[in-house]
Parts: sequence; structure tokens; C-alpha cells
Amino acid sequence: MATTKPAPYDSQIEPRADAQFPAEKGRYHLYVTYSCPFACRALAARNLLGLQDAIGLSVAHPIFQKTKPDDATDEHKGWVFVDPTTSPTMVGANGKTYPTDDCIPDTVNHVTFVRDLYEKVDPAPRTFSVPVLWDKKTGTIVSEESTGILRTLDAGFRELVPSNVHLYPESLRAEIDAVNDGIVTEVSMGFFKKIFAPTPEAAAEAEAKAFEALAKLDELLSKKRYLVGEGVTEADVRLFHTLIRLDVYQQKTDAKHLTDYPNVVGVSNYVPLFLLLCTYMVSNV
Repeated sequence: MATTKPAPYDSQIEPRADAQFPAEKGRYHLYVTYSCPFACRALAARNLLGLQDAIGLSVAHPIFQKTKPDDATDEHKGWVFVDPTTSPTMVGANGKTYPTDDCIPDTVNHVTFVRDLYEKVDPAPRTFSVPVLWDKKTGTIVSEESTGILRTLDAGFRELVPSNVHLYPESLRAEIDAVNDGIVTEVSMGFFKKIFAPTPEAAAEAEAKAFEALAKLDELLSKKRYLVGEGVTEADVRLFHTLIRLDVYQQKTDAKHLTDYPNVVGVSNYVPLFLLLCTYMVSNV
């Protein structure tokens, strides 16, 4: 009989002193890896909202290792924390050697693997993913849901760390939700389905739909700079972390490329705007 996995952690940080997880500077820690677009959404929120001094950060290496290297019966592979000052390179589960330059070790729990964080809280089998928002005071996971983390950071710390950035403002939530369910999902899931398509025909169909979605996005951005409203919102953050990976990893054999969409990559438009934000993110960890 199959074992039911525990429900994902998805609590919120609130600006109330009597909340289960009240907003406090220095109490929470964010675990990410740069290879995961979902984790990078949470990291973008932390940095765009100016929470670097309020919420700590650890960055796992993007290449998997065996998480139980001494147990021949456990084949799980996952993200590992490495200190580049003591380990400038790392050997992945594939046997290749990789640099560790951009890693930030776990200075809170001092664990080696993301898996270890989950098993500190509950040893039950589950998916071990990032992002992880950790509560140092109670020694538990607040949330592992990227959207939930983005929104709780946007709302929970405003009294402690005021910000002019509003990623999920109440007045725009219906429109943001509609865009997330529409063009953001169409672009993101189109390329995701292509990568994991079971047949070449299915891959070609998924790719065609993805580029149709990019054409719609290009048309939308010919009339406005942001997906919703007059500033950066959650919808922009979510979409950017798909587009930047598409730009980096796209195969040269693709029928079209991101550069075929001038309003997405034009000098004054969408991707260049976020490349500046991305630079800000990385330089302010």
C-alpha cells in the first residue's frame, strides 16, 4: 500500500505579535538554489523588498549529490550545501567536478543537504525541495511553497521594513491571478511540457504552443512595460525566471528564439529591465 506523503509546509509570517510566525528581523532564514526558478522567485521577493538584513540566506549547489552516501539502499539525490572557502570544488552524483563559487553554506542548522532540513522537522518520506523558509526560533519550516513565500514576504514585513515595492497588492490581486493563470502559465508550462514530452511529436506540439504564448506576450508588452499595473508585481517575477532560463538553455535547433520577440528583449523593455533587477539580486545577497 502506497504511503501518503505529508502535506507541504505552507504557513505565513504575519505582522502580529501573537501570530504563529510573527514578523521579526533575524528570525527567519531562506534556503534556495539558483538553478530552481521557484526558489529564485522567493529570493527575488526577499531582495526586491529590501529584506536582506531581516532574512538570512543559504544557497545550495545546483548539482545533485547522493543525500545518504553511506546507505547503498537509499538512492535519493538532492541539493547540497557547500562552503566555497573550504571546498572550492564539488563532485556531483554524475562524477563530474564543479566549482562552488556562488554557494552559501547553511549557517543556521549546519546541515549538508536540503533533505536534512526536512528530516530535522519530520522524518516521514516526502519531496525535499527549495525554497525553504525556516523559523530559527522554533526550529521548523514555515513554508516550502514559492508563491506562498513570495506573498508572505510581501505582506508580513511591511511594518518592520517599509518598501515601495508591492508584489501582490490587494488592489491588483484579481488581475495578477488572471495573468498568472493565463500568459505566465502558457509560456512557462509550454516549455516545461516540451522538455518532458514523451515523444518528438508531443515536444513539437508543446514548443509550438509555447511560442504562440511568447507571441501573445510580445504583443502585450508592445503596449505596456509590466504585466500588471505600473510596477513590478508577482506576475513579472514569476515570468522572468522562466524567460531567463529559456534564454540561457534554449537549443540552437529551436525554430524560434527569445530574440525574435523585440518587445520582450528590446533595449527598453522586459528582459533588460529584469536583468538589472537580477544583478541587484545577486549583488545584494
